[in-house]
Amino acid sequence: MDRREALKATSLFLGYTLTAGTAAALIGGCKAETNSEWMPKTLSTDQLDLFAEICETILPKTDTPGAKDALCHRYIDELLTNFYDAEKQKYFLDALGVFDEKSKAKYSKAFVALNINEKEEILGILAKEAKEYKDDTGEKPHIFKAIKEATVSGYFSSEVGATGGLCAFVSIPGPYKGCIDYSTVGKAYVL
Repeated sequence: MDRREALKATSLFLGYTLTAGTAAALIGGCKAETNSEWMPKTLSTDQLDLFAEICETILPKTDTPGAKDALCHRYIDELLTNFYDAEKQKYFLDALGVFDEKSKAKYSKAFVALNINEKEEILGILAKEAKEYKDDTGEKPHIFKAIKEATVSGYFSSEVGATGGLCAFVSIPGPYKGCIDYSTVGKAYVL
């Protein structure tokens, strides 16, 4: 099973494992700003570029749009600005440094300068750390888990992600169709 299929399959079940900030953002209708003159509110330009590369490595462009196409990095800036308090923003931004630390330790260059295979290897290392990471309070999730959740929620809550081939986008309000056979639909639907 490739990464996209795994994300597609798990996205339906993701709700029970979301961190508080990501869940609040989804419920609150957090969206990435699509304006061409948009400027980040919480992130620096370098941090925004780093997020763009991390998100695109998690969900790359293939025959369907990737995380950059869905503006997941902008979504994360909106998430941090509107749904994280100052203490959680600081934790999140301080923890972000681990991507460059791991990259420089292994390849002697920043994460954004790595090739795709090197980026995937760094994310693999961090994913393993995240799996072993324990936070009994639930207040400080591992940075990789938090970014992965934000990327997936940002992707599937964007129109680009919803219409990009993984799901079918249905605008609301639409006609009500009661019990219908799944085989006639063919895809999971995003509202």
